Amino acid sequence: MIGNTYYAAYQARQSRLALLAASVYSTALLVAGFVFVIAGNGFAWLDVVSTSLFVILSFWISVGFWNAVIGFRNAWNDRPRTEHKLTQESAAALAERSRTAILMPVYNEDPEAVFSRIHAMIQSLHETGAEDGFEFFVLSDTTNPDIALREELIWTQYVEHFRPPINVYYRRRAKNLRRKAGNIADFCERWGRNYDFMLILDADSVMAGRTVVELVRRMLRDPRLGILQAPPRPVNRQSLFARLQQFAAAVYGPLCVRGFCSWTATDGNYWGHNAILRVRPFIDHCELPVLSGARPLGGEILSHDFVEAALMLRAGYKVQIADDLEGSYEECPTTLGDYAQRDQRWCQGNLQHARLVTCEGFRPLSRIHFAMGVMSYVASPIWLAFIASLLATRWLEGATIVGSAIDGYLMLTVFGVSMVMLLVPKFLSLYLMSRDSERAKRYGGRMALLGGTLFETAISIVFAPVMAYYHSRFVLTTLMGKSVTWNCQQRDETTVSLKQAWAMHRDVLVFYAILGGFVAWSAPALLPWFVPMLVGPLLIVPLASAFSSRGIGHWLEKRGLLLIPEEQTRPKLLRKLDEAAAFFRDNPLVEPGRDILQTVLANRGHSLMHMKIAREMLPTREPAEPFVTENLDEVESYVRKGEFNRLPIDVRRSLILDNEAFKRLATICQNV
Repeated sequence: MIGNTYYAAYQARQSRLALLAASVYSTALLVAGFVFVIAGNGFAWLDVVSTSLFVILSFWISVGFWNAVIGFRNAWNDRPRTEHKLTQESAAALAERSRTAILMPVYNEDPEAVFSRIHAMIQSLHETGAEDGFEFFVLSDTTNPDIALREELIWTQYVEHFRPPINVYYRRRAKNLRRKAGNIADFCERWGRNYDFMLILDADSVMAGRTVVELVRRMLRDPRLGILQAPPRPVNRQSLFARLQQFAAAVYGPLCVRGFCSWTATDGNYWGHNAILRVRPFIDHCELPVLSGARPLGGEILSHDFVEAALMLRAGYKVQIADDLEGSYEECPTTLGDYAQRDQRWCQGNLQHARLVTCEGFRPLSRIHFAMGVMSYVASPIWLAFIASLLATRWLEGATIVGSAIDGYLMLTVFGVSMVMLLVPKFLSLYLMSRDSERAKRYGGRMALLGGTLFETAISIVFAPVMAYYHSRFVLTTLMGKSVTWNCQQRDETTVSLKQAWAMHRDVLVFYAILGGFVAWSAPALLPWFVPMLVGPLLIVPLASAFSSRGIGHWLEKRGLLLIPEEQTRPKLLRKLDEAAAFFRDNPLVEPGRDILQTVLANRGHSLMHMKIAREMLPTREPAEPFVTENLDEVESYVRKGEFNRLPIDVRRSLILDNEAFKRLATICQNV
């Protein structure tokens, strides 16, 4: 065991050195070709700027390329894995040795969908025989009072109807301090020390029982393992945009993760969900700092996961990614607008990490993880600045960027090599998926895999400048001091009309139209180079509308394109999820058109359950503000008349926290 550990560490060091050396060498070659071309007319100060930006971009591209190559080499040389045999007896033995809390933090989510996922996981765990070692916690930070009441009703309905073999607890906070990180911290403070491990999910996460049990087994086997991440795969969505993401994650994701794991080894990272954590060291060492200064770059840390991984490593524990485990799922945004909105939140959180790169005590690889997170967004404004510097050189100095035919061919070669380095990882992944005919069948066959890859690649090339604009805007607005609102993520399938697409994305079209017009006016010889960059942004309105279309998604599915294995053979876990969702859909607790507050107030059992939950929401040292008496008289008048639609959301929010007022209204409704 010790020998294997040292050998794994040695391999990781070798992979890091190989990645660094290859990336530096590739960068040097690309930069040399670029400098040779632009130095033909002398080397002015703008050339220094463009070359410096090109160095950064080339190194970033090279790291991604060689990470994929390392992953490909390791996957190619892989021997068949000896999978641990899970029996009812071995699973039960694991359950006896540990207690694991499975946490699902929710924030204004669809309660029926949340409990459908919990039901699927419970059934899957029950089949392993390990259910005695687990308990579920729904940790609600919901601020919408109507959704909060629905959560209570659906939790009660689920427990009473399904009678799950695993305890499912529900807790809601009155104040969602520090968002998800504060939600998890509150659990740890109140109940955490009763458990050895906690498996953290997102509201859209679901995980197979065998995968969960295997995560626990690995944590028990290695007492120094602090965080073990199971890479999630997006599923269950039908829009064109979602299908593109699902296909890319299924086909390209394993290779990239494999390469990443090869050089990070036990200094890996944590993505905030679908991961198991050792509770004691998390409580003792992973309290998040508050950054000095004002928001958005100061204050509470938004992207908590990278920081918690770094703190766990600093405490001497391991952080790893289980790149060989399947059965870990999530869902993805279904429209371009939702995707961009999520990315804006992540961008602000990642930019905060720039302040942690030089903090004392962190491991070198933790600093690299922080820097890579920052670079994933900063690369876009650097790219646009590089384009601007080339145009400025042509416009201000009258220099010909591409002079002789030889220079033109060389510039084309530099551009071509850069594109190859960006695209080769996709086709390495395609080859790995296609070489096994049985594996390829899970994606519709080799030709379907090839067709899907070519289609996804073409869309990604067209789509890249759009996200470059958005990332640049997000970085700029964050640096200017604009802080984002951390709202609930849109998880439903929604259709975007052309009018809505124009309202959401017209700034992209205007920006690139101006850029294209400037290029055509100032340097028409360069316009052919810019055409590939302009196609996507200038067609953004119809593209954004088409991306949201489930009809196009279904059309592609029928023709075997962009298929993922979970669509070819639906896993039992996801079938159980579907069954639970169908039950909640067919057995609504609130009649159509009836107000949920009215439903809870009129039912004695529901109202008593709500008041019990409300009593436990706030510690005695922090009581809720009582509902104002004058307001209550007015509310009581509306309730007697059945005019619940006249109660605004802020009144409802206060009302469900005041048990005295709630009890008084419940008495009225139940005696009508």
